[in-house]
Amino acid sequence: MNSRERVYAAANHREPDRVPICFGGGSGTFITECPPDGKVCSQLYEYMGLTDAEPIQISDVFTQPTNIDQRVVQRLHSDMNTVACNAPRAVIEPDGSKTWPWFCGMRIRKIGLYDEPFDFPMRHMTTKQDIDNYPWPDPSVDIMDGVVERAKYLHEETDYFVVGRCISTMLPFLGYALLSGMDKWLMDMKLDPEFYHQLSRKLLEIGTAVHEQLFSGIGQYLDGVNIHDDLGTQTGLFMSPDDYVKFVKPYTAEIIRNIRKHLRPEAKIILHSCGSVYDAIPDLIEIGVDVLNPIQPLARNMEPWRLKKEFGDEIAFLGGLDIQKLLPRGTVEQVREGAKKLIQEYARGGGFIFATSHNIEPDTPPENIVAAFDAAYEYGRYPISGQSGDNYVDFIKKLNL
Repeated sequence: MNSRERVYAAANHREPDRVPICFGGGSGTFITECPPDGKVCSQLYEYMGLTDAEPIQISDVFTQPTNIDQRVVQRLHSDMNTVACNAPRAVIEPDGSKTWPWFCGMRIRKIGLYDEPFDFPMRHMTTKQDIDNYPWPDPSVDIMDGVVERAKYLHEETDYFVVGRCISTMLPFLGYALLSGMDKWLMDMKLDPEFYHQLSRKLLEIGTAVHEQLFSGIGQYLDGVNIHDDLGTQTGLFMSPDDYVKFVKPYTAEIIRNIRKHLRPEAKIILHSCGSVYDAIPDLIEIGVDVLNPIQPLARNMEPWRLKKEFGDEIAFLGGLDIQKLLPRGTVEQVREGAKKLIQEYARGGGFIFATSHNIEPDTPPENIVAAFDAAYEYGRYPISGQSGDNYVDFIKKLNL
């Protein structure tokens, strides 16, 4: 099997020749670069001996490299690769903060290691008039420079499973929080639902226009599309399941419908949602999510054995290698054993793509990164061997990392 065939087989709940692997093939599967003190991507390059790599370029928000050297993708055995919109960059202000007009005026500054949203520009919006008077971006601004060419190249000249992604797929859900503040986003739902839906519909309108431009241009070349809904905390959803159904689910369903019309029938919808999203998984399946990412195993009710048992026939899983404790703090041997146990719990019958449970963070030793992906490549051959000893989560907990 080639990489594209391998991922399709797993996503369709069939056993391929080996478990597919994803590094940098979708949201939550990347590595961070947080200069000056958290240069883990640079450290990985050095560990791999890549002395001639291009200087690392970093995204405007979330401190993520945008030009990962493709030799890293290959060395880590990735079967997936991505193509993203070429959005206008944020504007650097005199104080070093950034304003991103293209993303509805998001404000960004360095908070600790990371470039994060702050000074939320929609915090004081409360009326339809406020929405009408806001300086909204022009969603027809060209975001396609080089994008069609890259998508066509990946589809026709490589055998990668090609994933399209764009930050605007978090409009309205996560975008509402990043532009208004997490507290206002949650309170608007309950205290002023009419305004919540008015603003959400406007954000959806902006996002949909961007998606029309992007996916009408590259949809024919894509095997999957990554959308974003960070629904969960470490212990559960940000809201009650009933409120999720009322305030979030309909918008995500519409995003999926609008994107899918540009895709080939076999292409997959991959939803990225951090934390404990157990209570929402049946709804995600219902609205057409094919693959769930990043499946953080230490969040409540997100144990691999549980998800595989309860939902493994209806949705595929992408991720799962713990980045909170195991990958940054474990030994090479512990990381390899963890990768083996993760595969043993998820991979039988297909339905699993190996990746980290979110982006690789600055405190992660490069030797652990390589060990994890090498172990997945080694232990992921079908048929999958039987598991012995503790399950994956109990194994991590007993390490006392």
